[in-house]
Amino acid sequence: MRGNILGIFFSILSGVLIFLIVVAYGRSDRSAPEFRFSATDIIYDSKTTDNNLKVGINAYDSKDGDLTGRIVVEKVVLNREKETAVVYYAVADYSGNVTKQSRVFPADIADIDSLSDASETAEEPAFPFIVQPEGEEMTGEAEPAFGEQQDSTNNTDTGSGTENQEP
Repeated sequence: MRGNILGIFFSILSGVLIFLIVVAYGRSDRSAPEFRFSATDIIYDSKTTDNNLKVGINAYDSKDGDLTGRIVVEKVVLNREKETAVVYYAVADYSGNVTKQSRVFPADIADIDSLSDASETAEEPAFPFIVQPEGEEMTGEAEPAFGEQQDSTNNTDTGSGTENQEP
């Protein structure tokens, strides 16, 4: 009898929780914000800042309203052949919905190249802390991790009949 009452109680409690979850999900904001672009005469060069790139762009959300202050410039990709810069923007509303868009600007490649430093364009090595010993070539074989012992099995037989044992 007591087990039946507990079973009924937990069944009703589960039903109420499922109902509350469905209601909360139905009322949640799942619509992403939208960008609105207006024409600008910006030319991307070495002096262009993120704030310059945000001129002429607004973001709105149906629930949160104006989100223009939350716009970020994710990255800028230069196309040297076409002398353009593609700017990638993102904005998130207060519920976490994200929208991303890009915009193309004309670019002054000569100005960008004249002020770029060779150290800025050089690629960083994939593993900067690994130093190759002088006179040795790096191989694709994995080295033992720090603290691990390398397999020291030798093909030479000392004839003692004992194996290497660790204490």
